[in-house]
Order: sequence, then structure tokens, then C-alpha cells
Amino acid sequence: MKCEMGENTEKKWWELIRNGELATALEMFPKERNLEILEIGGRDGFQAELISKKGYNVTSIDIKPLFPQFFPVQKGDINKLNFKENSFDIIFSSNMLQEINDIEVAFMEMRRVLKKDGLIIHIVPSTWWSFITNFWHYCFIPKYLVKSKKFQHIFNSYEKKENNNETLNDENVSSKKNLRRLFFHPLGANTSFIHEILYFSNFYWKKLFKKNGFKIVNKKNCPYCYSGYAVFKFKFIKLRKFLAKICFPSCYCFTLTLNSVRD
Repeated sequence: MKCEMGENTEKKWWELIRNGELATALEMFPKERNLEILEIGGRDGFQAELISKKGYNVTSIDIKPLFPQFFPVQKGDINKLNFKENSFDIIFSSNMLQEINDIEVAFMEMRRVLKKDGLIIHIVPSTWWSFITNFWHYCFIPKYLVKSKKFQHIFNSYEKKENNNETLNDENVSSKKNLRRLFFHPLGANTSFIHEILYFSNFYWKKLFKKNGFKIVNKKNCPYCYSGYAVFKFKFIKLRKFLAKICFPSCYCFTLTLNSVRD
């Protein structure tokens, strides 16, 4: 029972965060309804359903849709969108860009399917989110190592004697990758969290968008300061909002248009 209560509390916490961030993005949506919206990285369709209820026509895609779904999310690859040119009035994503390995190809596809006068609205993580999330990650590492059978297996594998067994070699390679991920802890497609301190900065996001042919027409801080771990759920809400407002948001929301001249 306690486990179920904990899961429900955590679920409600993330719903609060997602609702708050989406509310910030919706302020940037045009007032006209029946516009064609493409959501990239729709996951379980939670935000797509809310956007749809506002009167927009939403198509949501994800490379690995989650189930059960709040709204139909199609399987789709951002690097190869299965849509015609000039198909959408708005392209929207939430905390997804940092997961893309080949971001330039993804931006090319977005430009292709967006109407000439369309908008792109991205919610992206900030340096502060990376910093706070990694603070808690390294605090929790001892707990992982003690309780996780996966990481116990990793360390046990190093105690085995080296031999020519292919299976053992594959296990060693996998173990090294898992250890690197544990201690360097990239939160997206970057090599480590150290890189993301820079790449998640307000300055870098602006530079990335301009470099790939977009003009920034608006930018807002999302309403909460939080980490990727549900620590102190529903605590310090006023403080979280205050920190996000002044300088320490966990996410930014950018509105972009197509730039006719690439920088």
C-alpha cells in the first residue's frame, strides 16, 4: 500500500511539473484554433491530450511511444519525418532535443515540414536542472551500488579472470559502459554531465537555434526549479517558483520562426 501511495504521489508530482511547463508553452501558441500541431517526443500523449483540448489538431510522434496512452502517439523518427513539406503550423517538443544525437538533421526535418509562417516551440532543460539533478545523482550513488543487482553484477564481473570467452568479453564491455554512464551521468545525448553544464545553458540553446536557421521571437523561464529526481515532492513550491522566475529555472521555453537568411 505504501509503495502504491508513493508511486501515485510521484506521478502527481510530475503531472504538476508537466502541466506548469505546458502552460508556459501554450501562452506562446497562436490564438487561432484548428491549427495543425506536430508534437515531437510525445511519450504517452499526456501533453498532446491537453493541447488537443485547447482546440488544436495534434499529431504526436515518438521513436518509442509509451503505453498506456492519454492520446494516440505514433511511432516516428525526428530524423526522417513521414510528412509532406509545409504540413504544420506549429512544431512542439518538451524536454526532447537533448536526447537527439544528430540534431542538425532533426532541425532540417523540422524546417521541411513547418509552414513558412509557422512556429516552433521547444521546452528545453537548463544548466540548473543538470546541476541539481547531478547533485542528487551523486548523493544516491552509494544507494545504487548497495541495492542494485545490476551494479553488483558489474563489479562482480571485474573479479572474474580474463580469458578468451566471447560472452565474458561482451559482459566486460557492457559493464564498462554502465560504469561510465553511472559516474559521468549524461542526461541526454552528450558525453557527460560536464558537457551539459554548457550545452544546456541559455546562451548555448540560443546559439544552436540561430546556427540551424531559426529566429528566436520569444523565450520564457518555465515555472519551477526542480531536479530529475522527485526529491522533496510538493515541498517549497513558492521557493521553487521564485527561483525559476529570477534566474534558476529548470527549463526554458523558446519560440522560433524560420530565418530566411542563415547566420
